[in-house]
Amino acid sequence: MNLQKAGSHIVALTLASGMAEQHEVFYFNHGEQLVDAGMIESYLSPKVRLLDMTVFPVLNRVLWKMNGLFKRLTGYAGFHEACKTLIFFYVLIRHKIDLVHGHEILVAHSRLTKVARFLSVPVVITDHNGYTMLLKVGDTSFYPYANKAKAIVAVSEYTARVLREGNTHDDSAQLRAYGEKVLATDHKAEYESLKAKRPAAPAERLRTPVTTIYNGVVRHQQPLPDASAVRLALGIPADALVFGMIARGTEQKGWRFALAAYLELKRRYPQRHLVWLCMGEGSCIDEIKAELGSQHPDIIFVGSVDDPHYYMSVCDVGLVPSSFSEGLPLSIVEFFEHQVPVIASDLCGIPEIITPADNEPGGFLIEMEEDSTPRVSSLLHHMEQYVNNPSLLAQHGKAALLIRCRFDMEQFIASHEQLYTKVLAATK
Repeated sequence: MNLQKAGSHIVALTLASGMAEQHEVFYFNHGEQLVDAGMIESYLSPKVRLLDMTVFPVLNRVLWKMNGLFKRLTGYAGFHEACKTLIFFYVLIRHKIDLVHGHEILVAHSRLTKVARFLSVPVVITDHNGYTMLLKVGDTSFYPYANKAKAIVAVSEYTARVLREGNTHDDSAQLRAYGEKVLATDHKAEYESLKAKRPAAPAERLRTPVTTIYNGVVRHQQPLPDASAVRLALGIPADALVFGMIARGTEQKGWRFALAAYLELKRRYPQRHLVWLCMGEGSCIDEIKAELGSQHPDIIFVGSVDDPHYYMSVCDVGLVPSSFSEGLPLSIVEFFEHQVPVIASDLCGIPEIITPADNEPGGFLIEMEEDSTPRVSSLLHHMEQYVNNPSLLAQHGKAALLIRCRFDMEQFIASHEQLYTKVLAATK
């Protein structure tokens, strides 16, 4: 949808970069006005050709002027978006694209749905839990559009099971109300689908084959930073226990739950040096910063970061207290690379990273409330366990490093290449 910081966008960039080692790869960005240059520099290979409306600067300016004219004359403000779809079609035809892999879901209003309808190019999509969110709020109207894809990549076994069964087994009025709020504020395509919700035909089921491929995460390319030097630069005491959190600054990522638990932890352990290191930006973080003022110098806000490993190197515990829905958070894997255990919500595919069946746990799972928000008392309890038990912290850290190996890029790229080959063979 755009190239601002988000886990799904980083997955798409790293996948394109990995595939470009052996194939010709183009990356089409739908939101040319929403671009994080640092993220592109960090994750996109120069072998990948990045395309968006800015590739056609004169045409783009003309189309924006016409968009403004149409809006003044008729009230219609979607002319530029409609033209963007035509440019996307042109790109696919001009470069003789063999296969399109979308990281937005296929719903009634998505651009990829039009591709699947009007062109013969096979479409593969990765569901970063977009469909799961819709199923949680009772929307099955996406089935006819999802069935236009040739394959769906699920980022966890949980996501794959939900897609195949068509049921998340979560059903409460509180969850649905909270879920609709999350969709309205954070997930445009899913919310548009929900607003236009039409019941799927009784016989309609998801027929597109679903394949589970865990997200690949690029390892830090340089030697890991010296933690003592970073602590000194940030003003963190050497003996402090540092809780780290990196996410978009939205309510759904759980910033307020983490804040409540951290403040209570400080109250219970007034003699202990504690630090909460916050990486990210957004409205929720801005509100928290304004509320706290200068009262808590131990809560450090560093904003949006291009190199999270610099800050993760000083962390002792990672926090991922998300609500309602998650795909497979990259931040957990990145924390694991530093032998940092993670306390994360017992939500969607997260248990498959934190507590895999065949491995020691790499952290703790937070119990969830009925509306699928994290239980603050559970988060606080797990934070206390690490405060009081350094040996458990070290044990979980060692296990975390072993789990991290499952998310290396080599298998991630190979699995996608096998899937693309299978899809292309089936469409000939």
